[in-house]
Amino acid sequence: MKLSTIVFLVLVSASSAAFGQTASEQTVTDAPALVNLVPAPAPDFTAPTADRVTLQPPTPSLFRSIERDVPAFFSTQTATILGGFALAGLAARPFDRASVEDTSERLSKGAAAIGNWGGSLYVQTGGALATYVVGRATGNQRIAAVGGDLMRAQVLSQMFVQGTKFAVARTRPDASNALSFPSGHSASAFATATVLQQHFGWKFGIPAYAFAGFVGASRMASSKHYLSDVVVGAGIGIAAGRTVTLHLGHNQFSLGAAPTQGGAMVTFTKR
Repeated sequence: MKLSTIVFLVLVSASSAAFGQTASEQTVTDAPALVNLVPAPAPDFTAPTADRVTLQPPTPSLFRSIERDVPAFFSTQTATILGGFALAGLAARPFDRASVEDTSERLSKGAAAIGNWGGSLYVQTGGALATYVVGRATGNQRIAAVGGDLMRAQVLSQMFVQGTKFAVARTRPDASNALSFPSGHSASAFATATVLQQHFGWKFGIPAYAFAGFVGASRMASSKHYLSDVVVGAGIGIAAGRTVTLHLGHNQFSLGAAPTQGGAMVTFTKR
């Protein structure tokens, strides 16, 4: 329940109690013959109803929003995004092994370590939660809204990523386990980039998407994912970010994905 709703209920309860007390006193005044028959109230009067209401912690609206995000994810817009990235992922499959070898040669281990850390679920979710908490603690509704959308995008994207990982059971390039498809790091990073772009525009979106691409390259350079894993993970992250920011109604863009020689291409077109 929103804080504003609780405050409204408190005021209504308080005003109702005051009105009832006034009406009672008026009735006693109009009937003087009954005044001596009414016993005096006990000194240890029970606390007002309004006080009891304020002691009940409100239910955060963030969690109710997360519940609504799951059915909202299954939309025509989401299907279009995921369909395009799925086709791009299929087109990238012949180049999966070459992409891992190429990024391993071009990206140093130190740089890849930064990308792996920055795209991890702990960092992405932790940053989102910290933003939400700071916004609520300081009373900054804009920051709280951004943090809430970031948190919702992480939860929503990882629900589908982790479910797909166990369903597909694709072995990683380094053969460490069978959780390669799709890339969870890429989904987290692209979900964050999408939320930031939707809230603040392309001045924030361009560097955020650039970093998300760097995270995907780092995962390939570390032999944790193939190119198709990264492409599909990015699609899930973008779809999740778009789903949780439908309420904004601005900074919209169209997505496209197409195969290219040696890989795949993703396009963003501002509307």
